Amino acid sequence: MTKNQALSKDEILHLAKLAKLHLTDKEIEKYQAQLGETIEYVKNLDELDTKNVEPTNSVVDLKNITFKDGEKSTRTFQAEEALANAKKQKSQMFEVEKIM
Repeated sequence: MTKNQALSKDEILHLAKLAKLHLTDKEIEKYQAQLGETIEYVKNLDELDTKNVEPTNSVVDLKNITFKDGEKSTRTFQAEEALANAKKQKSQMFEVEKIM
């Protein structure tokens, strides 16, 4: 992709499909330009010297929550609570589209 080159219509349609969005021709043109500009802006990061910066996968100091064997977790949801906002559910489980 050269400077200020928009994404192709097929690329926009592919992204829209992944996001389950239905776009009009006008929206496709709009997003071609906007996403192209965003990609060019992010490419500015290539200019940064990061050779002395240690790799990281998170900037927040979060730890996994574990319990000793036999100890009961009090931080759980009931099935009804966990599934309250699920788009689809079946037999008290989340139902999702097959991906493979």
